[in-house]
Amino acid sequence: MEEDPRLGVSCLCLTYGRPHLLEEAIKSFLLQDWDGPKELIVLNDHVQQELVFEHPEVLVVNLKRRLRSQGEKRNLSVALARYDNLLVWDDDDIFLPWRISETMKRLPSDQFFKCPNAWVMNNGVMNNGVITEFGFNLFHSSSAYTRWLFEKANGYRPITQGEDADIEGRFKALGHRQDTILPRERVYYIYRWAHGSYHGTGRELKDINPIIQPGTVVLRPHWRQDYAEAARKVALA
Repeated sequence: MEEDPRLGVSCLCLTYGRPHLLEEAIKSFLLQDWDGPKELIVLNDHVQQELVFEHPEVLVVNLKRRLRSQGEKRNLSVALARYDNLLVWDDDDIFLPWRISETMKRLPSDQFFKCPNAWVMNNGVMNNGVITEFGFNLFHSSSAYTRWLFEKANGYRPITQGEDADIEGRFKALGHRQDTILPRERVYYIYRWAHGSYHGTGRELKDINPIIQPGTVVLRPHWRQDYAEAARKVALA
């Protein structure tokens, strides 16, 4: 019997030349407490770097050419997704183990859901690894939407800057944007700033000289610290 795509979750992870951060994003997925069907789509368009990771719930797609824009890359990740509940899962951030389960309490009926508050880390750690800053921003990587709404909005526009704010604006215009501030102990997203790499697509590399390893990279998902425990301690302080 085929799975009902309306019941599962597809997490959409775009990546480009920074496997050291991607490994933590994959680990975030593997630690999720959601017991329903799920998958992580890892979409890599760095043509000189082939990423390898074998897991029944993780699909790594290595493209042979660079996509023209971030919007087109996001659209392709949706096209590859098996399920109809779509969660943005950026490769340079951390998602706590209750991210999917907290989202799925609201997403199927709302068509779009996002907790607009997040924990923020600067330079990879804060106060010796304790997350201490509570922030508000667009945080598109904290968002989720259904395939129905994505198609109704005609997907992302083929642009690299602002494609996230653009589609959220169209979701709102359609009457389906729902932002819900969660209790501090249930905030599920850690936004990392100044993590020694670039943000977004890597198209802004003119001011940065990252060390990008060419060839095949075997991914070894791990967290550098217990982010969930750090978040719990600060939330309850």
